[in-house]
Amino acid sequence: MENFLLELLDKLCGAIVSLPLVLIYIFLFDRERAKRKWGWMALLTLYLNAMYIVIGVPGVQYIVWDPTINLLPFQDFSARNIEGMILNAIMFAPLGFLLPAYFERYRHWGRTLAAGFLTSLTVELIQLFTFRATDVDDLIMNTLGTLVGFLIAKLIFRHRTALYRGKKDWLELLIINGIVLLVIVFIRYPLMEAILNLVKL
Repeated sequence: MENFLLELLDKLCGAIVSLPLVLIYIFLFDRERAKRKWGWMALLTLYLNAMYIVIGVPGVQYIVWDPTINLLPFQDFSARNIEGMILNAIMFAPLGFLLPAYFERYRHWGRTLAAGFLTSLTVELIQLFTFRATDVDDLIMNTLGTLVGFLIAKLIFRHRTALYRGKKDWLELLIINGIVLLVIVFIRYPLMEAILNLVKL
């Protein structure tokens, strides 16, 4: 049980900082929508935090230039690789589900697909600076997973495609991603170390 709690804390540690920052941001700059949908934004922030940690976004002290790149799609059909591709799709499905729950702009499948692609591309570029491989298969499966999540949200909530009225939802999503990533890179590891030291006392 203790190991499970420590693992959970490890995955959500950055959210201790990023979640309040994101909620403050949306209540300052997107108050009308935040009052109605802050819970969805909280879930999206928790998800982004956990997802970036699972895929291996490093703390600043662990950043190294160690590129391993595969640009040829679907070359490996081993059971292990197929399992990995399915897990990648599953990991990105919540993104496709949560984006239209908060942002009206992403109630259109094409915009959600683009957001999933760009988020996955960000992940793959970050992995150039880690021990993980940058793989076109991951990019494809992550994007497909986003689309699956969007379709599930569409079925459950019956979202109508919203008329986009010029709100800069894409910029807000970019800022929220930036907050989460900056916290993971610069704050999460020292914070986790401090919490573990407290637990040991």
